[in-house]
Order: sequence, then structure tokens, then C-alpha cells
Amino acid sequence: MRSKLFHEKPTNAQTSTGRWLRILPDTGEGYALYDAMQEANVGRILFDADDNWIYDGTVLDVYEQEEVAGIIGGHQKEMDQLLKTL
Repeated sequence: MRSKLFHEKPTNAQTSTGRWLRILPDTGEGYALYDAMQEANVGRILFDADDNWIYDGTVLDVYEQEEVAGIIGGHQKEMDQLLKTL
């Protein structure tokens, strides 16, 4: 999966909980997530060929996972709308 947001360059994102994450493309099919304030890796978001994603970690809650996946995939508006309907 190719990111539609930042063309494989690291970027920062803030989740609705106020957590700031550094999103770093890795060498595989995913993105490493780093919380600079806590100075800790918080997992990875992995994508398959069909743009399905899975969170590989234990720190982020489901809503934060959805937000980060939406930011990476360029579907943040759709994700926001989905979360409002839940």
C-alpha cells in the first residue's frame, strides 16, 4: 500500500486523545508508530494488497488505530464520519 498522504516520508499526527505520534514508513508493508512524548514505540500499522490494515501493538485503543490508519491511507474524513455514526 502506498500512502496517499505523505509519499513515504515520516509525518506527525495527533489522535483525538491528544497523543502525538510520529508515523514512519518501514521497509515492509507497514508503518512504525512512535510516541515522542513518551519516547516509546507504540506499534505498527500493517497493510495488505487490498489496503486492509491491522494494528500490531497494544498501546493504542481502537479509535486511535482507526484514526492513524485513516491518516496513512488518506481516508481520514471517511473514518471521522464512520466514528460519528458509531
